[in-house]
Amino acid sequence: MEPPDRLVPFGRVLFGAGIVLIVLRGLTLTTRMPGLPSFWYANQPLWLIIGSGMVAFGWRLLWGQSKPETLSWKPTVPGRRFHTTILYVGQGCHLCEEAAEILDLYLRWLPKAETIDIQSEPKLTERFCTCIPVVEFDGKVRFRGRINETLLRRLIDGTPPLDSN
Repeated sequence: MEPPDRLVPFGRVLFGAGIVLIVLRGLTLTTRMPGLPSFWYANQPLWLIIGSGMVAFGWRLLWGQSKPETLSWKPTVPGRRFHTTILYVGQGCHLCEEAAEILDLYLRWLPKAETIDIQSEPKLTERFCTCIPVVEFDGKVRFRGRINETLLRRLIDGTPPLDSN
């Protein structure tokens, strides 16, 4: 999953500035570079630490935001819910890809989603035209446009497992 758009420029600046500090530190080990202030030479280990921290934090902002493959969350009662999960998608829809990834995280409690492209049938295109992705559990539409994970967890937790019916 990509980082939020507002964090990308900040992550790039941090990562790039950290690399510059580390490279400058390496260059000043071998030669005295003109134009650098005297406090640069007095605090060289500090600049290495600051540069490393900036690289690490920039890396985290840019590439460390992906969702974990396993969740620490678990419903109060274990077991699979629902008989069917259908995910209605459109071509080139990034929200649809995100919805599929989220549903995959909850496969321990949900059946594997059957993905249906709405462009395959005119009636589906007419029905779901502007609100994809649409998630349907056992024939009932539960999410349109985006999956709210908090609501998905509440739905899973509030639905009894199939084997306890």
